[in-house]
Amino acid sequence: MTEHDYVDDILPQEPNGELVHWMEPKPLTMGPAGVSAAAAGAFALGVAAAVTVLALMHWLGPERALALPRRRRRSRT
Repeated sequence: MTEHDYVDDILPQEPNGELVHWMEPKPLTMGPAGVSAAAAGAFALGVAAAVTVLALMHWLGPERALALPRRRRRSRT
């Protein structure tokens, strides 16, 4: 055995073409309950956003004076 035989144990393996195999995304695994929860969450988020926008529009909108109809008093003569 020569000292070159030990070098093979120390050196990393030859590249196999995958540069960043550890960066591949994991496959998305979501069952029916997960899909339903995601849909319900998206719907709730949309409702909350719509209510918020309507509340801001009302709050920031022009001030309106409430005009009540005046009652005419009949004079008793």
